[in-house]
Amino acid sequence: MLKKNFLIALVITAVLLARAAQTFACAVCLGGGDSVTEGYNASVLFLMATPYAVVASIVGGLIFTYRRALKRKEKADEKALMLLWKQEDSSR
Repeated sequence: MLKKNFLIALVITAVLLARAAQTFACAVCLGGGDSVTEGYNASVLFLMATPYAVVASIVGGLIFTYRRALKRKEKADEKALMLLWKQEDSSR
């Protein structure tokens, strides 16, 4: 069984490598160095990158807001510590 699966995988790999240009090219990419084809490929890349850019900007904004809130909280805690009453400071 293992020998049979290995043989099938080997035959499929050999066929794909023999016709690599036709196998890995899509119908649009066969146009060669045409400017329309290059424009189409660039537009596909931009469409694929857009969701990642949106998610990255939202995550970046959330991280920025979180860090700013932490800094504000630390400053507020420092001010609160300065306002605490200490026994040594009192005149009694």
